Amino acid sequence: MTEDKTMWQRVRDNYTVWVLILGLSLLGLWSYAAATGLPALLLLIGAPLLGHLFLSKGSWKAFAPFTITTGLLLLIAFFRSDFVEAVAHGVPLAKAYAGSQLVIDGPVTIVVPAIIWCLAWAMIFAARSLDDQQALKVFHIFAYALLALTAVQFIEAISQFGLRRSLSAAYFHSRDNMLIVGMSNTNCVLLMMFWPFALMEMARGRPVTVGFMAVAIIAGALTSDNNAQLIALVASTIVFFAVKFWPRALKALAPERLAAFVSLIPMLLFPLFIVAIMRNGLAEKIKTDILPSWAARIDIWTFTVERALETPIWGLGYELSRHFGATIPNHPHNMALQAWLELGIPGLLVLAAFWFCLFWGMKATVEAEAPQTDVLRSLDEAPRPIVEASLVTRFRPYLMAQATSFLIIGTVSYGLWRAWVYCLGAFAVTAMVLAIRAARQSIKLRN
Repeated sequence: MTEDKTMWQRVRDNYTVWVLILGLSLLGLWSYAAATGLPALLLLIGAPLLGHLFLSKGSWKAFAPFTITTGLLLLIAFFRSDFVEAVAHGVPLAKAYAGSQLVIDGPVTIVVPAIIWCLAWAMIFAARSLDDQQALKVFHIFAYALLALTAVQFIEAISQFGLRRSLSAAYFHSRDNMLIVGMSNTNCVLLMMFWPFALMEMARGRPVTVGFMAVAIIAGALTSDNNAQLIALVASTIVFFAVKFWPRALKALAPERLAAFVSLIPMLLFPLFIVAIMRNGLAEKIKTDILPSWAARIDIWTFTVERALETPIWGLGYELSRHFGATIPNHPHNMALQAWLELGIPGLLVLAAFWFCLFWGMKATVEAEAPQTDVLRSLDEAPRPIVEASLVTRFRPYLMAQATSFLIIGTVSYGLWRAWVYCLGAFAVTAMVLAIRAARQSIKLRN
């Protein structure tokens, strides 16, 4: 009985660790088989961790700007849904719900984003509740899952997704274009996990694995003809080195502050840019001089703006983008334009506020994850403190690079309500929280 009690004690004490290990270990397989199924994986991880929503008061405080802005965006979406509109016109609740976009078995639902919002924060807060040693344990195993996915993705790229073709021929009988989409989605997962992985591996002195993942992402993007992912990787790399080697002459201007204002360009100025090129005829000229995929984006963006200008203040309503068929396939491929089209100026301003807060508060976020006081001890040395500033300086470029990747992907590839994409965002934040703490522990051990 004593042995059973000890085992139960271990399970109880390491419950969060094991849930994260088991869940994140599946991310590689899940992302390869069906990246669009990430909401189901989030459910498997987030549901057992929901208690952290109530236990992590410090987490709520640290992430307040992000929880408030994302929650407010959902609230605006709800009030701009056809359900609320029907109720406002006197339709009975049951009838309004049955015929609205909120119905789970209908074409879209706001119930799912609301559930995912809770699950995402539960997973992020759970990761944040771990100490450095536990985080290292989780991320160590997670890194192997990411390396396995990287190896498979590289093989797929050099074989023109040969493994996917073989599996499809034997079991799924998917069309070639869907195989390419699947590979592109998997590559997007690797892209979002690249900077947390790089942070951890560089802290462990393993640049080769970081280079291998970068090569696999580039090869995957080229094979799936996804130039947006290449742009995101290149831009985030530029941001990484710019922050890492920030000039001393600009020390008074924190890179996070500058990035916060720059993030307003794709949020607030991009819609105005599309309006401008539409009115001076430049949109049609640009389409003849660029790649077909970008010409298609110009078509989608200009049509989206045309419709948004019909009701520029309050928008057309939640998920109305889906009503335009092939003209806007699934979503407008730009989160700012979708926010403006559906939720009007209030939705667009809240989305802009989210990104502004994300970059503006990044230094404080890193400081919260890398506390001021700690002591390092090697086997033959006296204890010596970690300098807080050195950790912030070391971790900050990775955090900003990851945020840049997601901002660019959301600006040129996906819409606002793409469930698997914002689940991927939750996994990316969780991975970075774990990576910061795991890297910190790794630095302790190396010193």
